[in-house]
Amino acid sequence: MAHPRGKRRQNRGRQELMGPTKALIPCGGKGTRMTSFTKGAAKELLPIVGVPLVLRVMEECAASGVREVLIVSAPGKEDLNDTVRAAAGNAGMPERVEVVTQENPRGLADAIRLGRDFMGSDTFGVALPDNLFLGDEPALAQLFRIQEHTAKNVVAIVELGAADRHRYGPTAIYPGHLNGDEYVIESIPDKGPRQSTFDLEGAASAFTGVGRYVFLPEVFSAIDEVGSTLSSAKELDDIPVMQMLLHAGRLTGCRIRGDFLDVGLPTGYREAEERLARPKR
Repeated sequence: MAHPRGKRRQNRGRQELMGPTKALIPCGGKGTRMTSFTKGAAKELLPIVGVPLVLRVMEECAASGVREVLIVSAPGKEDLNDTVRAAAGNAGMPERVEVVTQENPRGLADAIRLGRDFMGSDTFGVALPDNLFLGDEPALAQLFRIQEHTAKNVVAIVELGAADRHRYGPTAIYPGHLNGDEYVIESIPDKGPRQSTFDLEGAASAFTGVGRYVFLPEVFSAIDEVGSTLSSAKELDDIPVMQMLLHAGRLTGCRIRGDFLDVGLPTGYREAEERLARPKR
């Protein structure tokens, strides 16, 4: 099976590689861990130094070359829907923004499945608004580069140390090794309970997957296959889909250069506010 390696465009008489131009931002969650901040409003509209989280992620997408974004929203999030639609075409924002509603929060893979028609046969990015990255290059752009190099689906990988344990949610250690900025994943463990935190299991540091992805259209077949084994009430999560892609040799990791902030937790949100409020030197 042929796998797209990116499109080409003419630029002043020479061909130049153009990465993915579409992305999906899942905003269907309830944000139960952040109710003390949201007071019932959409968590994706929580401001970080005056800019809502979802708009910061849309800025990252645009800075990575994304021109079209699909927001997967939820019932009752009209304020979120209005905000993202109004941002389309503004400076530093994607040109086109569409919204689709995920009627029930069945999991990340279910949200991605709703993007099938929007993405068509294109490779696309996925960016979770719970995660922010501070660095010289947008996180999603880093994944696009690894995808072009490997022609595989890609998940963002960060290295966390013992001091980080209480700053992040229930993410598992991904065994593997670095090959430059590619992180060659050996296995993907099942996700831990929602109330748990990152467990280093005695190590000084370890690598884990976080909320940026690049998927080829083949992901939709993998989602369908995983979904066919679940009851309609069961969550359709991203982990079994990535496990399937990894087993088929179709998934790799991208070590993110920059700082990772889990703003889906109160501690991470406060840290993001503090760091982004500091004057730039």
